[in-house]
Amino acid sequence: MADNHFTEIALPDGRFRGFDAHNDTRAIDGSSPTDMGGPQRTVMGPGKRAAYDSCGRWLDHAEVSGAATLGFVHAETACNYAIGQTHMSMAVAVSDDYGLTWRDLGPFITGTDAPTPRKNTGEGDCTVVNGQDGYRYAYCFRPRDGGLIVARSPISTIDPRHWTKFFQGHWSQPGLGGDATKLSNGSGVSVAYWKTMHELVLTGWVKGGLGLFITTDHTSLVPLHEPVLAVDPGQWARPAPSELIFYPVLLDADSGSNQLSDKWLMVYAYIPPNEPSNQKYLVFRDVTVSVGKHAVNPQVGVQLARWYAPKLHDRWSTTAAVPGNNQIYTLETTTGYLMTAAPAGAASVELEDCVNLRSGHPDHLLAEKGFCEAHAYERLRTAGWVYAHPGSDTLSLYRCYDAHGPSHFASAAPDCDKLGTMERLLGYALK
Repeated sequence: MADNHFTEIALPDGRFRGFDAHNDTRAIDGSSPTDMGGPQRTVMGPGKRAAYDSCGRWLDHAEVSGAATLGFVHAETACNYAIGQTHMSMAVAVSDDYGLTWRDLGPFITGTDAPTPRKNTGEGDCTVVNGQDGYRYAYCFRPRDGGLIVARSPISTIDPRHWTKFFQGHWSQPGLGGDATKLSNGSGVSVAYWKTMHELVLTGWVKGGLGLFITTDHTSLVPLHEPVLAVDPGQWARPAPSELIFYPVLLDADSGSNQLSDKWLMVYAYIPPNEPSNQKYLVFRDVTVSVGKHAVNPQVGVQLARWYAPKLHDRWSTTAAVPGNNQIYTLETTTGYLMTAAPAGAASVELEDCVNLRSGHPDHLLAEKGFCEAHAYERLRTAGWVYAHPGSDTLSLYRCYDAHGPSHFASAAPDCDKLGTMERLLGYALK
């Protein structure tokens, strides 16, 4: 699975239903927005031969509206994936049983181009949000120019013929077959509505990783100055030495919807470094945001967590997602936050997450950039940045060594939490 934008709804009994997809869409229930451990049930499959959805239907957004559940569905036809060919569109569907069965209402977004051999055509991969201004907005990917486009429809209707695209300053083009202006800063991947600020928030790719874009007029996207996650360039051809993060969405931590309070979930599909494409995971990460009267530097910190695997004799200090749902590695402690970019106007140290398998088990290492390669460790990712000098809101970060593992780990204590010996001071993390 994990081949689309994950979406979920709250159920009347207090549980939650998530939808994941890969050609077909499946429903997965859980007791909380992050508990998607229930059985998978197929709720959408490919359409009829030669239909607009003959190659598959991916539910990219679902929301409860009165007694109905609305679905916004990525569809493909004329596909030959072996040569990079498919034709995309978006359709509306409605469910009366909270997403277990669906009634198709037809397409609401189609492109200006036709299926073409060896090309990705059409428009799709849209995420949809209630903008709380009388309209729903759909932000979509257009393969012909790699562009991000936007369309809208009145909340008062679910008729797919009432969508209009933004074109040359106006909402003037029909959703079905109309043209659209490519948005500047158009790297948005998914959209949500932030209730605190009455703004739309989009995930997207920025220099250094995964970032956020804010818009109040729905067409001008202003990026956050720093990435929310430091992410190295990924490779789709697997296995590869880099990790791969894709289809990131923002959901509310309590409701599971894309109507956000100040406690969010960032949910994305994930393939770890050196793993094949079938080793995909769905990652849920807590995000807490706050609004201040004055700009702060840095804006973003990512928690440094230390995980322990007793059977592997390994402690792993990382800012990355650790797959396995606590079955192999369990969370031992947290040690402040790393920055996602080098801080402006202050000396800093870039840290890398590395591993060595020479001892017969993993020895994970958090080290300064360049150290791993020079000492026969395999680099996994950029972990983040720490200050080179202490400050009022920082804590010391040490690299430690447990000779009984043998294993390296990070600690905020010079005695390494009495788990090993201190090798060196790495720098100063955010508290």
